[in-house]
Amino acid sequence: MNHSPHQPTIAVNWPPAGRYLLAVSGGADSMVLLDLMANAAAERRYELTVAHFDHGLRPGSRADRQFVQGAAKRYDLPIEYHEANLGRASEAAARTARHGWLASRAKHHHAQVVTAHHQDDLIETSLLNLARGSGRRGLAPMQSGPVLRPLLGATRAQLRDYAAARALPWREDPTNADTTNPRNYLRHRLLAGASPHWRQHYLGQIYELAKLNQQIDQTLAPQLAQHRTEQSSYAFPKALIRDLSLPELEELIVAAARSLRPNLEPKQRTVQELALFAKTGAPHTHRPLRDGIQLKVDADRVFLVVS
Repeated sequence: MNHSPHQPTIAVNWPPAGRYLLAVSGGADSMVLLDLMANAAAERRYELTVAHFDHGLRPGSRADRQFVQGAAKRYDLPIEYHEANLGRASEAAARTARHGWLASRAKHHHAQVVTAHHQDDLIETSLLNLARGSGRRGLAPMQSGPVLRPLLGATRAQLRDYAAARALPWREDPTNADTTNPRNYLRHRLLAGASPHWRQHYLGQIYELAKLNQQIDQTLAPQLAQHRTEQSSYAFPKALIRDLSLPELEELIVAAARSLRPNLEPKQRTVQELALFAKTGAPHTHRPLRDGIQLKVDADRVFLVVS
C-alpha cells in the first residue's frame, strides 16, 4: 500500500525494531495503527502479529473479527483472535479480559502489545478516572507500563483524516453513539466544544503529573525491592507500617499492588481504608483490594498477596 503525496502527517512515536502484537478492533483508530505499522515494518524491522479480541457483547462482533482477518490478509500479516462470549459483562470486566488475553499472547510471541490509543483517549480516560475517584496514576494514565501507544501524539480527528486520505475501511461500533455510556457522554456532550487551548492545557497537566508520578515511583522502588517475598506477594514489617504516614502508606500499597497487577487502578477511597486497616487491623484478618489482591495482617507483618 503506497502513501499518497497529500496524506495527512501523523505524529508517531515509532517503537524500536522488534516483535509487536497489534491490538486491532476493526475501528478507525486501530486500522490506522495497522496501516502505519505494516507499511513501516520492512524499514523499521518490525515483526508484526495482528491480535483481535471478540468480547461477544453484541451481535455484530463476529463480523468485526472477519473484517480484521481480511485486513491482516491484505497486509500479509499473521493474526490471532479470541472469541470470549462475555455476554452481559461490564465494560471493566471486558477490558480486564481483553488485557489478560493480549498479555498472554504477547508473552507467547515474545512481543510487546501495541494499541491505537490517541490524545482524545488520554484526555477522556483521565477525566473518567477523576470522576471515579482514582489516585494520581489514574489522572495521568497511559504513560508507562508494558503496552506501547505510539499514537498518543495524534488526535482522533487526525487519525480519521489519515484514514480518509488513505481510503482505509473500518468498522463503526454502533455502541459508540450511546451517550448513556459515561465515556460516550463525555466525548459527545462535554468535550465536543472544548477549545484547542483547553485541550493543550489539560494535556500539559497530565504530562507534568506523569513526571511527578515517575519521581514518586522511583522513591518507592527500594522499599518494594526489599520487601518482595515471591512473585505474587509482599511482606512489610509492622514497624515500617507504623512509621509511615497514611498518605505514604497508601502510595506504598498501590505501588506494590500495581507491581502484582500492572493494569490495576484501585479507587482512592478503597486504598485509604486499606491503609488504615494495615495500621489498625487485628492479627490474622484480611481485606480485599481488587482483582484478587488481598491485604493480610499478621502479628508482626502486613502482607499484600494475590489470592
